[in-house]
Amino acid sequence: MTVQTPTVTPSWLPAALAGLCATLIGLGIGRFSYVALLPLLIDAHWATPGAAAQIAAANLIGYMIGALTAHRFALAMGAAQAIRAAMLGICVSLILCSVNLGFAWLWGWRLLAGIGGGWLMILAAPFIMSRVPPQKRGKAVGFVFSGIGFGIILSGFSVPALGAEHLSAAWLLLAAMVALAILFAWPKFKPVPSAVAPAVAKDRLMPRGALLALLLAYMLDGVGYLPHTVLWVEYLVHGLGKPLATGGLFWAIFGAGAACGPLLTGHAADRFGFRNTVSVAFALKAFGVALPLISSSMPALVLSSFLVGAFTPGLVAVVSGRVLEIAGPAGHQRNWALLTFVYAVLQAIGGYAMASLYAATHSFTLLFALGASALTASALIATFGSSRLTVPATDDVDS
Repeated sequence: MTVQTPTVTPSWLPAALAGLCATLIGLGIGRFSYVALLPLLIDAHWATPGAAAQIAAANLIGYMIGALTAHRFALAMGAAQAIRAAMLGICVSLILCSVNLGFAWLWGWRLLAGIGGGWLMILAAPFIMSRVPPQKRGKAVGFVFSGIGFGIILSGFSVPALGAEHLSAAWLLLAAMVALAILFAWPKFKPVPSAVAPAVAKDRLMPRGALLALLLAYMLDGVGYLPHTVLWVEYLVHGLGKPLATGGLFWAIFGAGAACGPLLTGHAADRFGFRNTVSVAFALKAFGVALPLISSSMPALVLSSFLVGAFTPGLVAVVSGRVLEIAGPAGHQRNWALLTFVYAVLQAIGGYAMASLYAATHSFTLLFALGASALTASALIATFGSSRLTVPATDDVDS
């Protein structure tokens, strides 16, 4: 398969900011805003606690569906059109969730938002990276995935301010934020004429070598960070006896880390290489998860929240860049889709397993130890393969 050269933008920043808008829409607001919305749904009597949790699960199920279908739909309709459709779908879902027509109504629209988030997670970065000069790809991918953190910050401050009394307005405010992001990003995701579109490999996925090692490391990451995203607030409030307001504070710290983490890892990747940055980021994330085992002091907890927040999307950014380095432009989208789907599956399974383990043992120590161990293994596995891989002109590479 001959790889056609994609159009590279003279300035990488506008393209990178469009990618930032895509991840802000898909995950920062489309997915993570529900963390702030969930207690408001219960307080406003829109849903029982059990129903609110099931609505949250609908988004995760949708995300897995999106991760599974994104590459195929991109081949059928074009990546730019699929990205635009996903952004619009999420905006519509937020608008329609502002009307309380019962559990099934909310569940269905949160499922759609999850599918859109999966599409944007997989398609936005390869689309943008193909239009960025190689020497700027670390910075660009950092900008793209920092949108997750900025979305967390926006929703974390805006939704609680409206409260349960104005729940419909909270949904509509989120939709308005998404609409503004779409207005900026829409022209940047312009469909590419087939004559200049980058080739996309369509052969069977058979990861091996460095790509297989990266896949295994990323799978473990999907489990390793779960103590901080499933039971972190529970640990602070009921494990350590902190006030409930402390949970909101630490979520904001997590979001601040998520906003700047990809920018830091992206800059490091340009300077030290993607492989080295991925491995060190896994190690630092493992340290962040393990910190509560060492100390429960406020500085340690703040550092733990910030590190895990920073290296959650920060690792996503540089792992995506490492996939590009290994598989080349033609293999980037499909291999990144594979890693994202496997991550989503392991995250769902691991989340259920950790929740069950906690219910059986009531041990936070065990969960942090398991998470840190998984991430330490990721750091070691990710070192496999050379730091700079040469991709042949005919891109059938899976390793």
